[in-house]
Amino acid sequence: MDSQNRFVRSVKITQDPAAADPAGAALQARLGHLARPAVQLRPAAARGFTRLGGLPDLPAALAWPDFRGRPQAFLAQIDLAELHAAHASFLPSEGQLHFFYDQHQGVWGFDPKDAGGWHVHYSRDPHGTLRERPAPDALAAGARFAPFPVAPHVISVLPGPDRLPPEVFDRERDGDAYEALRSAAFGRDRRHQLLGYPTPVQNDAMELECQLASNGVYVGNSAGYQDPRAEALTPGAADWRLLLQLDSDDTPGFMWGDAGTLYFWIREDDVRRADFSKTWLVFQCA
Repeated sequence: MDSQNRFVRSVKITQDPAAADPAGAALQARLGHLARPAVQLRPAAARGFTRLGGLPDLPAALAWPDFRGRPQAFLAQIDLAELHAAHASFLPSEGQLHFFYDQHQGVWGFDPKDAGGWHVHYSRDPHGTLRERPAPDALAAGARFAPFPVAPHVISVLPGPDRLPPEVFDRERDGDAYEALRSAAFGRDRRHQLLGYPTPVQNDAMELECQLASNGVYVGNSAGYQDPRAEALTPGAADWRLLLQLDSDDTPGFMWGDAGTLYFWIREDDVRRADFSKTWLVFQCA
């Protein structure tokens, strides 16, 4: 049993059953045990280290990441000690993560050549040694986001409908009630999230996409999944975990294509080696 699945039996849906419609309450009773813990990044009252957008607080030795000669957009920085206090997971219990992405949103993750179009940096430098870094002049105005303080809140996230076996879920009968149940975990806030199940905009097979594309298989069309290498690589899809999901959001100014979402994925073994260079990104929009 993988290290996320070991939590499954003990997690409950955070929605109040009394507030649910009968169909939602019935689904909660039937499928609630499938939920996984996740950490939603909700608006914070005061500015702390963990935030979306703004200017990053970086180690002096870290150069601002670029892609094909252009500086990448800064997306988020996460205090891992704060995250660990909210929810212990396979992520380090101290240090910080910084997330960057191609300023022109030109990489989607289905092409092996997209590697390098994002950057996740892990460091254990004390916060007092980090310094706010001004954005490079070559960073486009549309890739400079407003600072948005956020704080971690543990929620329970149900799997997307595509992950449910047909014997327990009928899309025509259960689809609307199930989506309402899944949405309830996020309340009125956007779906900025670490860990748990993703909220897909398109297909919900991102682990396989990461596994194939990161190993050199182009999956921008169905032919990639028939590639001779795919059969041997497919079992490794089970090793991928959602690291960070960033929703489109007017507050920091995130707009991923047509109201899409960015998903950063990583393997637990790479985290244990403190190697966040192996992160893979998937970009989905309607």
